Amino acid sequence: MALSDADKLAAQQRYADAINNCQPEVAIAMCAPGATVWHNYDDATAVYADSVGSLPWMFKAVEGLRWETRRALATDEGFLWEAVIRGTAKYGELAAHTCMVVRLNDDGLIVELDEYIDPASMKPLRG
Repeated sequence: MALSDADKLAAQQRYADAINNCQPEVAIAMCAPGATVWHNYDDATAVYADSVGSLPWMFKAVEGLRWETRRALATDEGFLWEAVIRGTAKYGELAAHTCMVVRLNDDGLIVELDEYIDPASMKPLRG
């Protein structure tokens, strides 16, 4: 059975809540086995469960870390989530625009997540 737009947007909200609450285990549970993540800045694809492990580090490195949703849209295959990653990092204020294009299976589980972000916008983390 095809997912409704409401189902897709509910999945997006659950995913955003998991990320904003530093719950990588919840985000992983939202994924189908073998789900992947691709990043535009290195053109690399990784197993999602391996990639989301950096989330607790980010919460330690950035005070007040949060993803502020600018837009969430249902798509034919899942959802698009545009957000600004904000907080105070060691070298200044973080305001990194990101866009995630997520493909869901018929059970509403994440199969693929493509993340677009300008790595220069993450400079406050690195100095």
